[in-house]
Amino acid sequence: MVAVATGFSAVLIMASTAGAATHGAGSATTAAASCPYKYFCAYPGANFTGQPILMYNCVEHEITWSGLGSWINNQTPGTRAQFRSSDHVTRWMDRGAYDSDASADWTWVWWVKPC
Repeated sequence: MVAVATGFSAVLIMASTAGAATHGAGSATTAAASCPYKYFCAYPGANFTGQPILMYNCVEHEITWSGLGSWINNQTPGTRAQFRSSDHVTRWMDRGAYDSDASADWTWVWWVKPC
């Protein structure tokens, strides 16, 4: 009886994991579609939610929120975004377009320069 219950639990876990993987792929596709080509998009919510700041020009853009959010770099291939602290110093750069983070810590980021 225990072996049957254990086997049943394993099947449920595997089905749940497969569903999550499919859902995650759809979310990434939807997120990429919401960020136009040649733009860097910063979202106030995790998983590309909330009203994004769409960045096209190569200037500093103020990040008006703090906490957990997300971003997509959908610029031309290789273009790297600069994440800057309150003193306008670049503290981190992404890997270059195309790149994204569905769970980004914005607490230290005050400015983004998308190029």
